[in-house]
Amino acid sequence: MNLAFTLNPPVMSPYGTPKEIARQMTNDCIARRLRQINRMVTRLYDDALRPLGFTTNQLNILATVVSRGPIPPGQLGQMLGMEKSTVSRTIDRMYNHGWIDIGPGKDKRSQSLKATPQGRQLLLTAAPVWHELQTKVLDATADNAGLLAAFGIGAHEDEATTDDDFYSGEFATDFYT
Repeated sequence: MNLAFTLNPPVMSPYGTPKEIARQMTNDCIARRLRQINRMVTRLYDDALRPLGFTTNQLNILATVVSRGPIPPGQLGQMLGMEKSTVSRTIDRMYNHGWIDIGPGKDKRSQSLKATPQGRQLLLTAAPVWHELQTKVLDATADNAGLLAAFGIGAHEDEATTDDDFYSGEFATDFYT
């Protein structure tokens, strides 16, 4: 018999037992669900953009650089909510591909990014793919309807079940396919 357990009973919470709390957090956590849907949608976009030779991240950077004109890398990172190291690494790759130019900024310590003609052409080539993806991701009748329904988007109330939860394996199976 474990005397420590008997002398110190588990602390109870108004939110339930630790297992109940953990289960609620894994099933209902908005942050987890948003991160998961972000990964799934990013994977859809990356898969569709792969034949063009670039990623969703690179597409977002290129589109921002084209739409904003010459822009400092720091401002680009702030606009896209990206870490400095990610911006720097991605910009270097895009520069090496010939999609963007890195020029002098307003002072000797700053830089400015602008799209090259090759980068602008890549954006034109990607536009139909992007438009199709936008429609597909938002279309509840498309093959990805399960993606939206998994997060309670576009699902009919009578189709929802209480058996679907994080532990069902459905989400992990879909994520790693």
